Amino acid sequence: MANPEPALVGTIDGKVFRYPLNDGRHVVGRATDCDLVLSNTSVSRRHAALVSSGGRVLVEDLGSHNGTQVNSAAVKAPTPLALGDTVNFADVVLYFGEQPPSRGTLTLDPHRDLPGIAVSWDEVQDKPRPGQHKRSELFRCLAGAGDLLTVPRAPEELFEPILDLVESAMDPERAFLLLSENGRSEPTIRASRLRGGGDGSNVTLSRTMVSRVLEERTSFLLEEGGGTSDLMQQQSIISSGIRSAMATPLFDNKNVIGILYADTTDPTRHYTRDELVAFSMLANVIAVALTHARYDAMEAEKRRLDTELDAARSILQTIIPTVLPEIPGYEVCAHIEPCFEVGGDLYDVSTLPDGRVAVVVGDVAGKGLGAALLVSSLVPLLRAMLEADPDLASLTSNLNRQLWRTTDPMRYSTLFLGVLDPATGRLEYVNAGHNPPVLVRAHGAVEIIGSTGLPVALLDTGTWKKDELTLQPGDVLALYSDGIPETWRDEDHDYGDERFQDFLVAQRGGTAQEIRDASLKDVSDFRGDAPVGDDVTLLVLRRLP
Repeated sequence: MANPEPALVGTIDGKVFRYPLNDGRHVVGRATDCDLVLSNTSVSRRHAALVSSGGRVLVEDLGSHNGTQVNSAAVKAPTPLALGDTVNFADVVLYFGEQPPSRGTLTLDPHRDLPGIAVSWDEVQDKPRPGQHKRSELFRCLAGAGDLLTVPRAPEELFEPILDLVESAMDPERAFLLLSENGRSEPTIRASRLRGGGDGSNVTLSRTMVSRVLEERTSFLLEEGGGTSDLMQQQSIISSGIRSAMATPLFDNKNVIGILYADTTDPTRHYTRDELVAFSMLANVIAVALTHARYDAMEAEKRRLDTELDAARSILQTIIPTVLPEIPGYEVCAHIEPCFEVGGDLYDVSTLPDGRVAVVVGDVAGKGLGAALLVSSLVPLLRAMLEADPDLASLTSNLNRQLWRTTDPMRYSTLFLGVLDPATGRLEYVNAGHNPPVLVRAHGAVEIIGSTGLPVALLDTGTWKKDELTLQPGDVLALYSDGIPETWRDEDHDYGDERFQDFLVAQRGGTAQEIRDASLKDVSDFRGDAPVGDDVTLLVLRRLP
């Protein structure tokens, strides 16, 4: 029997998935032009490549943000795959072979008994009997600290349970939870407790002690007159009448995120080394719980933002037309590739009541959701205004006034507005600071359609001039955003206007769709594995010969 064709298999969105790896290069990523499209947001637009030849497959990372792994090892160079290997494209897990690898099983044997020591949960929770060492009580408290890890809560909701644990374990007169905040050189007191109540935020702590705990990742036991630490000589400690104190780093096994502090002014109460060790262990559990809570909050916020981005993407998909109207005697097609999940480029082609055709291409300043919000209002507004006002110059002035009143000062848009009379080929237009469209005549001459005014919403007032051109049979008009000429391969080379114009001249004999697809492929080939730096938009209008 012949060897089976190599494939990637797995389960995506609850559905069994199989992607055959026939001989050749297979690009994996989130972009729609990839061979294997993975829509998960953790996957980069061009994440990795799989090269298959004669049943042998190599996987190569293409500079992805979240990395590619084979059997949990990062892919830093082309790596061969063996049947059963696990391949991670960021958060997407697939397997190389016909079936995912089998999982281990657990068998329960009712007849087997094993010797050992059994401790019931009731025994763990029991208070220590008289005469037991203090360590037993501290251990019981540490066991109770496990609740912090098992119950999902916001970080702020953990503060009071944390102080409860400290009070139960150490019986302090004062306890403080200090957390390092972004942009602050010293940790901030986020929670405190004083025996008998009161506000602990005004109690002064030694800066020396705080610095040493954070920098040396070391716990300190402070005893007045005991000689155990020179920190007791700090004025801020002595002035508070502290007799015994402990300070320990909140270490989450990776970073120190703050300090846990407890003290007493009772001259008969002295913390011990055992208590300091237990206090440090307790702080470790607390730090891990706080970090998990922070990650959970971040993940919840990410899910919320992803939901908003999905909604914005759906709105834009209904606003930016994917099917363009047919124009007798012409071909027209367009494409947008956003740099992020949603972008600020736009295009529109619509038939006006008098039979003429409006053609629009624009680029809103900025990227992402903010730019997409302006696009979502700009396109419908333009459609309504184009139907009501046939004079493009006055229309653009009115549009500028409306956007200036309602838009953030940092938001403006370059815009090309054209109205085509299909019968004559006459195209009236206003170019509001947009990239100059390229008109390629049937015989190969190139004309550049320059700007006739400023971008809209850049200033509160402005003047826009209307101009016109005529499309002859065989002529091609390319409207595009700066994502095409500014596509870069390295720091010293970008795609450029000249290369784009030369390529259009060479392709002018093809259909509008062939010209569009070939141009976008040439831009993509030039970029190679470099990331997409800006939204890419191209609209091609061709008058049939």
